[in-house]
Amino acid sequence: MNKLVIITGPTAVGKSDRAIEIALKFGGEIVGADSMQIYKKMNIGTGKVTKAEMKGVPHHMIDIVMPDEDYSVGRYVTEARDSIQSIIDRAKLPVLVGGTGLYINSLLFNHSFAGAPKNESIRNKLKEEAAAEGSEKLYSRLLAVDPESALKINKNDTKRIIRALEIYEITGKPRSEFKDDSSAAYDYLLIVLNDDRESLYNRIDARVDKMFALGLVEEVKELYEYKDCNSMQAIGYKEVIEYLDGKISLEEAEENVKIDSRHYAKRQMTFFRGMKAEKLFINVNDDIETEIKRFIDHGE
Repeated sequence: MNKLVIITGPTAVGKSDRAIEIALKFGGEIVGADSMQIYKKMNIGTGKVTKAEMKGVPHHMIDIVMPDEDYSVGRYVTEARDSIQSIIDRAKLPVLVGGTGLYINSLLFNHSFAGAPKNESIRNKLKEEAAAEGSEKLYSRLLAVDPESALKINKNDTKRIIRALEIYEITGKPRSEFKDDSSAAYDYLLIVLNDDRESLYNRIDARVDKMFALGLVEEVKELYEYKDCNSMQAIGYKEVIEYLDGKISLEEAEENVKIDSRHYAKRQMTFFRGMKAEKLFINVNDDIETEIKRFIDHGE
């Protein structure tokens, strides 16, 4: 059966541990859905599981590009679907795990990227180009990479031209390729793990303390050459870089990582609630195996 189990939720809630338990119980392999765990060398700050913690469960879509490489949503969807299909072909259960909601949503649905997240650096660069050279030059570029979208936009509509080019640079594909489609690509079970706010914040604080104890500062020092890359904007890395640059103290860096992680967790939950996908919100301490077994057995 073309079945896919998805375990997601806010940062530090315990997704990886639960997913490994599920994979071991149901004969599964894990496919990452984390926009930072795709990067090699970025281990402690992204919360990657170690080889020992994997307990022999194969993991895919982790450690696949260097920190200075651009990686689009479109590329993720293509490569993750290949991984999922190879798992299904081996009669194993693919278990998609991670907290990047855009990756999960894009993998499930061939939807429009009208709601794609903004990239201020790309957008500002395009605005500067429009101011310096006029919108017609940007329009010509859009015609080259996405003629279908360009024909629907007035060549003087700078705002929409910039947005279409921004989506192309974020996703690696023209906006016109993403059509609204309510049907999912898989027979899926989407579980959103959560915890009460106080417990989740305690989890976040403990995780951040552990990251620094494990050597996050040393990891970032080794990655310092990549400080201007998009990958280094990840929570845990940007704050430590500020410390290494002498802008804040180590104590401030650690506290900022905790604060930024809490804010990120809130944004994640807002995204998950807004996803059109059917989903189950389950406390991280509650049973999820019963739901997964019911899903796997259904239709067989």
